[in-house]
Amino acid sequence: MKKNDLRAAREVQRRRENRETILHAAQAVIRRKGLSAASMDEVAAEAQFSKATLYRYFRSKSELVFEILTHFLEDLDIRLRNVRNQTDGARERLRDWISCSLRVLSENESLTRVFLLDRSFLRLLQIFVGKQTGAGTDAEKRFLHKLITKRKAMLEGSRSLLREGVASGEFRPMDLEAGVMFIEAVIEGYFVEKFWDDAKPDVERDAGRIVDFIFCGIQNNTLLRGDAS
Repeated sequence: MKKNDLRAAREVQRRRENRETILHAAQAVIRRKGLSAASMDEVAAEAQFSKATLYRYFRSKSELVFEILTHFLEDLDIRLRNVRNQTDGARERLRDWISCSLRVLSENESLTRVFLLDRSFLRLLQIFVGKQTGAGTDAEKRFLHKLITKRKAMLEGSRSLLREGVASGEFRPMDLEAGVMFIEAVIEGYFVEKFWDDAKPDVERDAGRIVDFIFCGIQNNTLLRGDAS
């Protein structure tokens, strides 16, 4: 490899490492102070970079937040694709799907809390997802596009899992969109519920209980069949 090529490769590696350092620093600051209170000055201090260096990589706090969330969703998407590609039956894969989602949320509890409960983050999303399509920098718009793409991919994975279960006869015919919406609501609702619980969640047990409840439901099949006395 030529000297110039080596120098260019080292520069690419240095920039990649600096970017990762900034992202880890931003996550640490957000965990400690919350999203609305976190500042670029504090991120720069945490990363031990000058503020000018920080702004060479990220031009705003929203760009930083979007990249953190993108990494979060990429990790979740990889794990869920592994579940989807398993050869188990649809019920077992649904259990693993929910378990995997809850596990990733629990492993990233501080960030998950920000993304699900922090009002300033929700307002930020409303700006970019809502009618203000002209809002934001080009970088912020690119990050948002990546977030939406990842989100759609995960929803399609959930939809495909339900579709396969219906086709195999394991699941009854259903409105797939309602099924996907219900599963996503359960996953997000589980974490919000655990926010109020001091005990460490048992993700595997809880995922099993959720799937059992989904399959059994709350309807009284005896009454529906007219067998009740």
